[in-house]
Amino acid sequence: MFHELNVVTKEITINSTPSKIFQAWSDPDHIARWFTDAVSGWPGVGSTLTFTWKNFGFSVEYKLAEMRPDTKLVYKTRLPGVGTQVLTVVLARRAPKTIVTLSESGPENHKSDPKESGVDSGWEMSLSLLKYYVEKQFGRNRETFFAMLPAHFEFPVLRNLFTTAEGLNSWVNLESDPPQKVGDSIKLHLDDGSFISGTVLALTHHEMSLSWDEIDGYLELKSFPTGGGNKGLCLRGGTFNPGSHNIDEIEAKIKDLLVKLFAALTTAQQEA
Repeated sequence: MFHELNVVTKEITINSTPSKIFQAWSDPDHIARWFTDAVSGWPGVGSTLTFTWKNFGFSVEYKLAEMRPDTKLVYKTRLPGVGTQVLTVVLARRAPKTIVTLSESGPENHKSDPKESGVDSGWEMSLSLLKYYVEKQFGRNRETFFAMLPAHFEFPVLRNLFTTAEGLNSWVNLESDPPQKVGDSIKLHLDDGSFISGTVLALTHHEMSLSWDEIDGYLELKSFPTGGGNKGLCLRGGTFNPGSHNIDEIEAKIKDLLVKLFAALTTAQQEA
């Protein structure tokens, strides 16, 4: 049985065919280009795919319980001490676009608020990357970068740091209007003289993703509970043109930027 608090449903419209989106959800090579760091296994009904997030140090084994080509996928996994989690993806063609509906169901005995747990925002962010990958980067390999720090803060305080001019300018130089919605253009000027220019892909109640034109990729500003009242503050992303961009240099730049964001967030939280 599933508790209503543990059912998260998200929908996104993608300007592509169900066939491409189905591949992005079922083919291990494609999944690893937008969702996880690595995927192993064979995608057939009854088989198991292992999704690995290297930077977080864990893997999840998903059984492919149902698969209707270009229409529906159902993944199931058993979470130790929690129960069964079910992930359902349904594709509906509305030419020339496709509507993707995702539902994640958790067990009755593990109730949690999807917004406070980060599940709601997490799926909104992930679907924005799916859309970006399918529409702009389909079939291209990526290299990723990652930086994270533990912090103690409230989500509204963090959101203010990337949706207001005052907030953004406290840790990076804003050269556009502050983002307010998906599709808004944004331009950030870093201390080393480089830029992060692009379009907002997702803007949730505490996270944001955007395309990063200068590296032919994207950047995510993420945050999530880590237990004990603490949270993780994270900047991560990827380039789909690794031959032209040094991923180590990008990651070093992002780590420096995260330190500035952390300092601004600490000050803002103290003043809240």
